[in-house]
Amino acid sequence: MTYGLYDADLQYYPIPFYNLELMKLSSYYKRKREIVGLSPDFSPNRYNHFIVRQDFYNPNIISLKGNNIEYGGRAFDGNKYKPLPMEIEVMPPDISLYSKVPIPIKKKMPSFFSTMKRAEHIRLSLDGKNIWKDFEKQFRHDINAHGIIFHDYNLNEVNGAADFIIDNLPNWIAHKEGRRIGAKFPIQVNNKEDLCKWLSISPMGTFYSLQHNGLIDESYIPNLVELNLSYSIKKQVSVSIFDNFTYEQLINGGIRRIFRNIINLRSYGLFFPLIYNETFLIDDNWRMVMKLINRYNEHLLIKGKKEYLKRVEPYETLFSYCKAAIKQYHIKEPLLSKESIQSIFQFVRETDYDLFKDFYEYRGGEVRNDR
Repeated sequence: MTYGLYDADLQYYPIPFYNLELMKLSSYYKRKREIVGLSPDFSPNRYNHFIVRQDFYNPNIISLKGNNIEYGGRAFDGNKYKPLPMEIEVMPPDISLYSKVPIPIKKKMPSFFSTMKRAEHIRLSLDGKNIWKDFEKQFRHDINAHGIIFHDYNLNEVNGAADFIIDNLPNWIAHKEGRRIGAKFPIQVNNKEDLCKWLSISPMGTFYSLQHNGLIDESYIPNLVELNLSYSIKKQVSVSIFDNFTYEQLINGGIRRIFRNIINLRSYGLFFPLIYNETFLIDDNWRMVMKLINRYNEHLLIKGKKEYLKRVEPYETLFSYCKAAIKQYHIKEPLLSKESIQSIFQFVRETDYDLFKDFYEYRGGEVRNDR
């Protein structure tokens, strides 16, 4: 039998994560002396059996029917993981499957593929709630592994996962540069304890993302400051800001709460990317307000390295930022043109005068002495 394994995410998803299930299937069928290969395109006619995996949904999702085609992955099965037969689940993944990734894809991010090659790839839980008792059978025991990439849909939903990883990571990874973790899917948290716990584990650069659902409570600030987070880690912690707000709450003081929250965090050097559903804001004017607030937040993510913070105060007002931005970006970014900013400020002045005043005056918490 010939088996074609097709990773649809390689074609469309910006970060080319290996697919754990395809690698386990490769190990399993190779052990049975079958011919297995990573198919560079959707070509079921070239193989006796064609297995498609796609985890990230996109409009180009493939769903052609065929007697020899088998579909699977999060894009098809929803947020609940559908385990493989147990004799396949326990297989150490075949990393060599991805040695023949199409050159155009590999050229986009060559370092990504080399990093994934030097990592262990495992799923900690099969049911998304409890640690799988046989999960260690997945380890390849590569002495050169620099860390572990977890393929669970949300590690934080697995009971005791953070503590379990903290306690056992030194035993799993021997390499002196290792003992770091990655996550194919964002680790989602909604409280201080979970956020700080996951942030205490060394991350594998771009292969790690943490999502806080809801505004970050300002009581977290002392704990987050104590962690002394690096610039790169801050960029990997996103905040889903519309959680716990209705539309009416947002346009009646909620956006002001979000704005102040951002600045209060920024005043301590805690600037995180924001996530929000733009279409949730029915009124185009409020949509433009949020775009400007988000752009204001992003400029320190782009320019927020340590040497930059020595020259630019992270607690500047939105108004002072806009004055500088009009001169620098008005040609490249229509949002930051003088006309656009005047229109946004005028709308806010007429609709929420307290927020309008904050645009000019609010600078956040007390400035720390080491800034």
